Amino acid sequence: MSWKVILFLILLVLLVILTVQNQIVLNIRFLHWELKDIPVIYILLSGLVFGFLLSMIIQLPTIMRLRRELRKVVHELEESERIEPANSEEVDSEGVSMGKDYKGGFFNE
Repeated sequence: MSWKVILFLILLVLLVILTVQNQIVLNIRFLHWELKDIPVIYILLSGLVFGFLLSMIIQLPTIMRLRRELRKVVHELEESERIEPANSEEVDSEGVSMGKDYKGGFFNE
């Protein structure tokens, strides 16, 4: 099994243990609303889900910006691969052009 699956199963077991051990019920009042006899675990889990969603919403602009930049870089890379060398330049077997003014290496003068 993958380490992620094992970690998920361990967290699931801990969550079940937490649920079984915390059967305390509370009355919740928020502004004009009142919820009666709500188990503590529901409050904890709703806070966990709310925190996860809030962090995802906060990270969404960064994720979208990085995706745009990645698309731009990929597009520029694809465009650079389409460039063909000029016919006047000599291209060696590796596809590298040394330019018109190349006279032939360090020892050739």
